[in-house]
Amino acid sequence: MDLEIDNTKLLEILNAYKRKVDYDYNRYHNKIKDNPEEMEKRREISRVHYQKNKDKKKQYYLDNKQRVRLMSLNRYYKDRMDELKEKMPYEYEMMLEYNIIIPHPQTPKENENQVHADA
Repeated sequence: MDLEIDNTKLLEILNAYKRKVDYDYNRYHNKIKDNPEEMEKRREISRVHYQKNKDKKKQYYLDNKQRVRLMSLNRYYKDRMDELKEKMPYEYEMMLEYNIIIPHPQTPKENENQVHADA
């Protein structure tokens, strides 16, 4: 299978994609967006999709409950990771395990690194 694409073929593909994006954008903003029948039809499709798949979403959250909680803790303690590490060392280790946070080298405390003038 040849994966090489020459420049003319690449330009054709990019132009076709651009035309499709422009067509979809114009169709939505000129034909669908303000049309009450289209809006109602889309709402009905969304409603049916929600009813069919709400158990799947619930199961996803139940399966990933721990990860979702850790992500929330990460957002809350975003700038205070040392505080999180002291208060909840187990959760901190779990965050490292799930790659929610990436450990960075700790900077030495100021009082340990002070240079004495008399020395």
